[in-house]
Amino acid sequence: MAQCAEQLDLLLFHGWFLAHDPLEQEIMRPFPPLGIQYLVSWLRSHDFPNVDWWDASFGSGPEQFEQELAQRSPRVVGLYGHTVTRPTSLPMVQMARRVGCRTIAGGPDPVQYLSEYLDGGVEVVVIGEGEHTVTELMNHLKSNRWQWDWERLRDIPGIAFRVPGAPQAEIYRTPARPLIRPLDSIPWPVRERRDLDGYFQAWRQRHGETAMSMVTSRGCPYHCSWCSKQVYGDTFRRRSTGDVLDEMESILTRFNPDQIWFADDLFTINRRWIHRFCAEIHERGIQVPFYCIGRPESLRPEMVADLANAGLYRMYLSAESGVQHVLDAMQKGDTVEHIRRGVKLLQAHGIEVGLFVMIGYPGESRQDLDQTIEMLHDLEADVNLVSV
Repeated sequence: MAQCAEQLDLLLFHGWFLAHDPLEQEIMRPFPPLGIQYLVSWLRSHDFPNVDWWDASFGSGPEQFEQELAQRSPRVVGLYGHTVTRPTSLPMVQMARRVGCRTIAGGPDPVQYLSEYLDGGVEVVVIGEGEHTVTELMNHLKSNRWQWDWERLRDIPGIAFRVPGAPQAEIYRTPARPLIRPLDSIPWPVRERRDLDGYFQAWRQRHGETAMSMVTSRGCPYHCSWCSKQVYGDTFRRRSTGDVLDEMESILTRFNPDQIWFADDLFTINRRWIHRFCAEIHERGIQVPFYCIGRPESLRPEMVADLANAGLYRMYLSAESGVQHVLDAMQKGDTVEHIRRGVKLLQAHGIEVGLFVMIGYPGESRQDLDQTIEMLHDLEADVNLVSV
């Protein structure tokens, strides 16, 4: 194996290029990958200071990653894998293999397509949350002169791999690793000005304002049939309101964005948490608009009023369909009436509404589609985001 220089122990990357995404170029609301930023922060605080990430978002293409590998010579590279970026990401993994680097991958896609990623050059796939598992993998490599000991890997929870040269190229998957509790024990994502300038510039040029993203929770207890929960699981874990608001204040002091995007799938799931969050925003005097995703059936008048007074200016709702039997087939656990009521409630409090809609679900008829279109016309949301 060619010896990598000792500049970096680990270089994390993703394979999404804005230049290759016409839809996002039209919307132009990009954010840095929080999962990677969380992992960098965790590793730096757990005896691996020589860890960084490479942001593909504003690059021209994968050839730039080859230049990054030559300049920084990481011993290990780690891919965050997503379905839409798989065709771009796996050639980047192979670039790293050609220069002798160890390769790992995590995220929602590699877990569901283990064979494709292992065939494509990934040596070990991380299953579930990455913080503890990647730390253990790095300690394993460091203690073994940056080589895999395939027998010892069997003792590391939360991974999958193939043993090179084994008679049967079967995939070995270790037991699941327990989820992290409490979430407040996880350091905030690493955010540096050099990582944000491109995003701020894109926002200013298109929208005349800037935004930054946060998450307050991990996991989802619902079972929508089309959703991947391979990373954070079926449970719902949430940070304390104090930890969330401390991070908000830090972001506002350091970067002064015009708004905050809460990227949680289920921001409104716990009403008591929402009421504490809104009350503490007023106690601290935090003045920043924010937007989030909510579930229609969780909305109540007092909650929506609190959120509006705390700075919420837009909420996205996962509507998906205006037909009940389609929602039932999706196992949404929601009703068309909830969707209609939730939209009207938000609008009554002056909050903009965005609706996620999915068309072409198996079993959906043209008549069903017409009913969904009729619902969208009736509700007059500010934004409709359609997935086919």
